Amino acid sequence: MLRPRAILLIILFLAFALAGIHEADRGQERERQSALRLMPPPDPVQELAAVRKDLQRALSLLVECFGHPVDLKQVKSTAVTITAYSSTAGQCDSTPHLTASDHPVRVGILAVSRDLVEEMGLAFGQRVLIPGYGLFEVRDLMHPRWRRKVDIWESDREAARLFGKQQGTIIWVDAKKENA
Repeated sequence: MLRPRAILLIILFLAFALAGIHEADRGQERERQSALRLMPPPDPVQELAAVRKDLQRALSLLVECFGHPVDLKQVKSTAVTITAYSSTAGQCDSTPHLTASDHPVRVGILAVSRDLVEEMGLAFGQRVLIPGYGLFEVRDLMHPRWRRKVDIWESDREAARLFGKQQGTIIWVDAKKENA
């Protein structure tokens, strides 16, 4: 059992140790604030030029993807689950090599859940960008049970299986506003 005097010494030691740690923290904070004072204030003209350059780059990428100049008010996006499918009778209807839009399947075909068509305005023939995966064309529909989901067509079943289930974002130009 510790004596009261030993307990008092331990408490004093801990108090001094903690005070030293706190003082070191204050010293680091003073150094950080001093470094901030040495930095020149940001130049608003340079910041605005950088933002304009980034915006111009984004607009040019959208033109490359969608094939025409795009008003940013038309660009829509939503989070989706991304899977892959192949042309097998088990994954499709009795015409596995034809999409719901009566086009033959090919690389770059995208099947979308019906809620994306009904609620978000996607339409057959519309281009959809999936960052990290590429540019696709909506040509097929998924079973009504799926929501917020897209299916990338793969040429063989094993490739579709290996793709698995991913989370991502789709980006498109709103067809309703585009045609207005």
